[in-house]
Amino acid sequence: MLLAQWRLDTELESFTKRAEPFADIKYESAQITYTGEITLNSLEIYVAAADMTLEIGKIRFSVGNLYDLAMFNRNLRNNIIPDKGYLVVKDLLLPFNTKLVKSFEKMNQLSPQQVISWSYCGKTPRFSIGALEGMGYDYIAADSDIYFMLDKYSGSAVINSKMAIEDAFQLEFQVNIGGVIAWLESQQKRAVGEAITDEITPDIALLEIRTIDKGYNNKKAQMCAIKQGVSVEEYYNGHIEAVTKIFEEVGIKPSESFTVLYPESIKPESEVYWFMQPKANFDFAGLTYYSYEELVKLGGLKILVNKQPLDLFSEGWSFQRFQQILVNAQEREKPKKRSVDLYETVSIKKDFRPFASTQASQFIGLKARLKRNDGQLFEGKITKSNDQKLWLTSRSVKGELELPFLHKEIETFEVLVQIN
Repeated sequence: MLLAQWRLDTELESFTKRAEPFADIKYESAQITYTGEITLNSLEIYVAAADMTLEIGKIRFSVGNLYDLAMFNRNLRNNIIPDKGYLVVKDLLLPFNTKLVKSFEKMNQLSPQQVISWSYCGKTPRFSIGALEGMGYDYIAADSDIYFMLDKYSGSAVINSKMAIEDAFQLEFQVNIGGVIAWLESQQKRAVGEAITDEITPDIALLEIRTIDKGYNNKKAQMCAIKQGVSVEEYYNGHIEAVTKIFEEVGIKPSESFTVLYPESIKPESEVYWFMQPKANFDFAGLTYYSYEELVKLGGLKILVNKQPLDLFSEGWSFQRFQQILVNAQEREKPKKRSVDLYETVSIKKDFRPFASTQASQFIGLKARLKRNDGQLFEGKITKSNDQKLWLTSRSVKGELELPFLHKEIETFEVLVQIN
């Protein structure tokens, strides 16, 4: 045990020194038990770039036993993962400050989900640390548990997690990733030069997410009501009307159960549950191609609000239309310019708008243009996309040419979208 403790102290000292250019890490004590569990007490992490100090009361980490821990890094390099493990974080505290708020604002990108969630809540509605401050939060205090297990019978990895954020909400999730063991075995064969005939890609076999409100919804409703100059009850009514209008603008019609249960989901002490258990022929890589009906039938999608089943949309749903919500919101946020000629009207039907290249799957079939890191420009129709690449197809005198582009090599990415 003395040797294990010495090695832990040595590696922690080395890690904190390597992190010094980015963060100053201090801790009160570190222990390792005969079961292989590591415990760090009273951590303090200071990040100068955001003038941010993160405090953690205790971290517990395990990957099985002492032998598994000793071999952990070496095994990972050889595509071997432990049979089980966990990471427990207790008493995490992140106080807010002006620099942190500004840093988050620069990174924060508006999304369709934010447009919906923050409608009828001031002039530029979106989630931010500044918004949390407006709701009365001066810090984030949280506990989090993550447990991992490798199921050798099914060949899948199972991850369970629970996070509780003080006076805000509780989040629980489970994800089962199928094909993990087979994929690891194929990578081990590849590492020693063996040919891989059937490339196996791990995929989600089950996904469960549950959120339970613990004060966040009430604080948000009170803040938005003040911004709109109305009562809390009037805010709820105005927000629901705004959300309905947002969907109608892009041709999506909410279902009857949505109009009944969505208002319940944003009120105090609500519980929202998401579940997916895809069938064998469901492809997560092509998630954006599916209609809502196919997500339910093939993806096994279920949503419950306060244990009541919620059917989101009755007609008109597609990821492309959902993404149009963001485009419309960006147009509304643009400052309006007064025309020199009051009698002249200009109507723009379509225009190129910037997006993250990883959002390309939401615009399949639309025209796009991108600039690669080497300065080269390309233009074409988006034909497909995954986590690593997107493909553009362009037409020339020689016919159609489909080119792949790595997301990490794309400097700018724009899509030709309809402007309302």
